[in-house]
Amino acid sequence: MTRKRPKQGSGRKRQASPPVKLSLRKKLLFSAITVPLVLVMLELALALFGVQPTLYESDPYVGFAPVPLFVEKERPDGTVQCVTARNKLRLFNAQTFPREKPPGTYRIFSVGGSTTHGRPYDDATSFSGWLREYLRATSTERRWEVINAGGVSYASYRAALLMEQLIQYEPDLFIIYSGHNEFLEERTYGDIKDIPEWVLRISTWAARSRAATLASNAIQSVASSWSKPPRKNELNNEVDTQMIGLSAYRRDDALQENVLKHYRYSLSRMIDIAHSVGARVVLITPASNLLGASPFKSENRAGLTENELARWNEQYQLAEQKLGQGAPVEALAALDQAVKIDDRHATAHFRRGHALAQLGRYDEAKVALVRAMDEDVCPLRALSPMSEIVAQVATKRKIPLIDFVAIQEEHSQHGIPGDGVFLDHVHPTIEAHRLLALEILNVMASEGIANPDMDDATLLQVSSDVRSQIDPAAHGRALMNLSKVLGWAGKLREAYRLAVKAAELIPDSAAAQYQAGITAQLVGKLEESIDHYRMVIEIEPTAALAHGNLGVSLEARGDLAGAVRHYERSLKYGEPKDAERNQRNLARAQQKLRQSP
Repeated sequence: MTRKRPKQGSGRKRQASPPVKLSLRKKLLFSAITVPLVLVMLELALALFGVQPTLYESDPYVGFAPVPLFVEKERPDGTVQCVTARNKLRLFNAQTFPREKPPGTYRIFSVGGSTTHGRPYDDATSFSGWLREYLRATSTERRWEVINAGGVSYASYRAALLMEQLIQYEPDLFIIYSGHNEFLEERTYGDIKDIPEWVLRISTWAARSRAATLASNAIQSVASSWSKPPRKNELNNEVDTQMIGLSAYRRDDALQENVLKHYRYSLSRMIDIAHSVGARVVLITPASNLLGASPFKSENRAGLTENELARWNEQYQLAEQKLGQGAPVEALAALDQAVKIDDRHATAHFRRGHALAQLGRYDEAKVALVRAMDEDVCPLRALSPMSEIVAQVATKRKIPLIDFVAIQEEHSQHGIPGDGVFLDHVHPTIEAHRLLALEILNVMASEGIANPDMDDATLLQVSSDVRSQIDPAAHGRALMNLSKVLGWAGKLREAYRLAVKAAELIPDSAAAQYQAGITAQLVGKLEESIDHYRMVIEIEPTAALAHGNLGVSLEARGDLAGAVRHYERSLKYGEPKDAERNQRNLARAQQKLRQSP
């Protein structure tokens, strides 16, 4: 029997089931499972279409075409070696390593500026050179490669670009020491401040996935319609090691703020580049000579009235006079007055630091000397905020940090780094490089990278082996060249100190003796200058410049007959272009000699 269907609209209505309500907890759980699954599927799909993640950001501040640091050369046995390109040897050490990393090898790259390079010497006595020898002697469980990729005058943004090349060589660890060259190249940041901060943050996140890379590109495209697109500074392909000139430097607090911002960005970018290939990173805080390196350039505070500037000059000149007389109490009193009028003059803080140090007030002296460094209008030493930035980046990114500033303070008298641990304004002594290498080795041990057997006998043997390879002549020439650079920059006392050391290392070098003579002459040490010039003439009897300058020192001492004799020889042996000057000096000395009793 067939059941009749009820007519439409007749009978009871079938009630719809009530919607199932999920708790917030279940919704969150469902999202936590679904969203990652969708992202994974999206990543796989984009991979099939050939979309690649950026892995790390490009630098929005500067741009330049990279020049390869290493070139490949095939050996007779068929292996390919990477060697420093010939056109790079002006700025980099000669380094060689196999293109394919041998099994069981741990490959380390050191990057940064001239301190990493080992300036004014070379790789052998740099912290990289010391580390290489310590690892070979104390950690035989692995084969170690320590490749020094430090470039003279390289700022952090150039080191970051270099790392883009280095990651193709299977690095395991990057050691980064950078910060002294951030103000060396002229550039502007007029457009950078217009980049929304959220765009940069999203770009960093986006560098790690294909989907986010596409999203970041879209977001930045939209953001560019809301704000002025950044204009990068297009720099030369290679850094120009000739300084742009002290006259080009002016106090610019806004520029300094942007340079510090760029420095922080570059450090993070270097970490991202290293992590993109699974390499680890060690950061080192940049240290500077506080006591023995005067500021490169000082300027008075803008807005001083004529009366204020006159009072400042009066107090500053009085302080200089009192320091020269060995009266630090009176000098400090005058400098305190000067700083009250103008607290932005770098050299005033430097002189005040020295006065305080002479009075045994070392903590106050250190504060004044740091302030002198930070107020330097030509900041060729890493500013104190840079060490703080390195520490902050290391903490935020969970990167091992070596506080080289603290190491230099620990080995300096009264905790103020000076000429005992530095050769000049930033370049450490060979011993300071050794201590830094030991600290790097300690960090590698604590991070489980190395397991060094650091007994005293082994450490002493390594030290003896490295020092036995030091070429005194090469080091003397390096110090002489460094003295010339400092003399060009107007840092005469520092130039004199290095020139004397160079002359001691290579006493038979006429060039070294001449540099010692001219720097001694410029700082008022006439008798020393006379001795050095006479040594030059003994080595090269026809050295016209030495004869002329010896004549100047002898004339200043009152030996007019001797001055006339050497002026005559400078005129005889000198270049035609110097003849007018030499003739003028000779005529003056002859007239004085005729008028003398």
